[in-house]
Amino acid sequence: MIHQKYYGMIMSCLAAIIISVPIAFIMVAINLGFSAGFLPAFLKSALVSILISIPLANVGIPIAEKITNKIVKK
Repeated sequence: MIHQKYYGMIMSCLAAIIISVPIAFIMVAINLGFSAGFLPAFLKSALVSILISIPLANVGIPIAEKITNKIVKK
């Protein structure tokens, strides 16, 4: 098992992947359609979106949590 201190980073990475891969699929389907080049375009788009979304999620999710904690009463 992985140590508890990595929980936030792992959760952010998984959230980024779970969100970005379906978005990449839908955007390629909209822009290219299910044509002969769909699979390579989807894989390329998914890889790029994962590489972009993981660092953004690791920065953005903790910031969003801090702002939410200030706004919402506990």
